[in-house]
Amino acid sequence: MFSTRQAKLRFSVLLALLAAASMWFYVRRINVLHQEKEAVRVGSPRGNLSDLYPRWLGARELLLHGRDPYSQEVTSEIQRGYYGREVDPSRPNDPKDLEAFAYPVYVVFILAPTVHLDFAATRLLALWLLTAVTILSVLLWQQVMGVKFSWLGGLIAIVLVLGCYPFVEGIALQQLSLLVGALLSCSFLMRKRGRLFASGVLLAIATIKPHVALLPVTLMFIWVSGNWRERQRWLWGFVSTLLLLAGASEYLLSGWMFRFYDATRSYSRYIGGTAFLDLLLTPRWGGTGRALIVLIVLWVCWHVRRLPPETFASQRALSLVLVAAVCIAPNRATYNQVLLLPGLFFVFWQGNVSQGSRIFVRQLKRIAWGLVIWPWLACGFLIVARVVFHAEDFVQTAWQLPLYTTLSLPLVLLVVLFATPSDAVTSRRTSPAAEMLS
Repeated sequence: MFSTRQAKLRFSVLLALLAAASMWFYVRRINVLHQEKEAVRVGSPRGNLSDLYPRWLGARELLLHGRDPYSQEVTSEIQRGYYGREVDPSRPNDPKDLEAFAYPVYVVFILAPTVHLDFAATRLLALWLLTAVTILSVLLWQQVMGVKFSWLGGLIAIVLVLGCYPFVEGIALQQLSLLVGALLSCSFLMRKRGRLFASGVLLAIATIKPHVALLPVTLMFIWVSGNWRERQRWLWGFVSTLLLLAGASEYLLSGWMFRFYDATRSYSRYIGGTAFLDLLLTPRWGGTGRALIVLIVLWVCWHVRRLPPETFASQRALSLVLVAAVCIAPNRATYNQVLLLPGLFFVFWQGNVSQGSRIFVRQLKRIAWGLVIWPWLACGFLIVARVVFHAEDFVQTAWQLPLYTTLSLPLVLLVVLFATPSDAVTSRRTSPAAEMLS
């Protein structure tokens, strides 16, 4: 029995490696190739295309030369590096995203050690560091959600995360969302271990991406209100760190908050209509969908505010908050879906649900499982079509096949989490996959 289980685990490791390799091949040899050909066809510019570059250049110009990173002059320099030239509004095929510095100024403190390096070295360093913190976040979310893996099961989880499209896209762009995901996992693990001041400090740092951190911060404010005497240390850690970051930013750049506000408004205008729910529900109904999701999340958080973080209901609320943060994001930003990991841990490691909702939730879980594995299956199909059958034209036509579930997975996961009763658990790790990995 034991040797058979170990053999299945080793075979699963090989399958995970194959799935990850297929995703990396798809992105590098099919997705990027299509984008390059399309850019040549329509005359769209392509430079380093690193999301880290605008932040790095803004940090370097502010710290070394005292220049305003929100200024038009710095934005033009960013575009020349990011796109290869400045964006021309008169060209219909030029990008709408101006790649301006649209982060809080205190992101420069994270990037300060790199301002004396050239961007090639900074980019290489970021690739390794973001990969390392993503691996760390897998291990930390596992502890936050109370999931216990064997060492081979943990290896499978890490390989699959490093081989999923959100991570591959995020690492290709050197997206700071990967760092924010790790900060969130550290913060909520500190909360679970009772180190509330440290949890607040970490969550304050995670506000370098305010739209990602907003709902987790809201969850924590509501949770602190449930037991002020014992939990107020979290608030002092969060507020003191945020004030320190804001004050230091004001020292570097007077009036930065107004500049940041203007930058975010401009960002909202030129990416209008690309929000997750705008694409899924149309821009007309996207705003209504976001408001409804926020209200649902607030309602769930309020009802579990008195519970300790290790309870089933609290873990469900945390998972719901992170999935909702992906759903209400101002752009599609597939790389933000690394935040779905706690929700996936929760859904596939939860126990039996109440009889009345058993069938409905089980069917939703099957759908979610299919949406999770679809991108790897589609990548394998496209690779076989290209390598074995040399169907290059077909592959270039169907290049979006692995991306078809990127809009539906977060919403289905949100519904699963909301439909699961907060007191539903009777036992953990009831699914075959969970039993195997544990």
